[in-house]
Amino acid sequence: MRMRQIDQWDSTAALLAATAAPEGRDAMWAQSLAFLGAGPRDDAHLVASVIVVNDDGLVLLARHRRYGRWGPLGGHLEAGDESIAATAARELIEETSLAAHVHPAPIDVRLSSYPCRTAINPVPHLDVCFVARVDARARQLLASAELTGLEWFARGDLPAPIVPLSAELVDLAIAADTLRR
Repeated sequence: MRMRQIDQWDSTAALLAATAAPEGRDAMWAQSLAFLGAGPRDDAHLVASVIVVNDDGLVLLARHRRYGRWGPLGGHLEAGDESIAATAARELIEETSLAAHVHPAPIDVRLSSYPCRTAINPVPHLDVCFVARVDARARQLLASAELTGLEWFARGDLPAPIVPLSAELVDLAIAADTLRR
């Protein structure tokens, strides 16, 4: 195991330990800390997701080519990423060309198992979710080849089909953004 990967897992554990779990998410937070406490392993991945909120309260969602559904932006932690929040910022730029302030405290965590680009069989993924802020609708959004759509939505007008639990994540992002203004 590379030292950098161990540092990234340890820093993600420290971040979660220092951040209060959203209401009703204490069990998932504790489960995620236990997952991280077991240390990095080749059969488990850390990923970051990000919901972008603008001044009008609209959220930026992407339709993912692989899943054919709308959901947050994000992806796997990479060796050069300084932190899991940096992963969210990097993925945001890679997938949309949008540089936005990613708040460093996560708004949620999700632990699940699914196949991904690096594994045919399902593998555990810990998804650390963040909110990013922009002042207004970005006019020059450029969707990466991973996406088939990239649009702003009002909370009451989310698209379908949507990745499971994305509406809940949108609610957490809007609430967190409102508190952090």
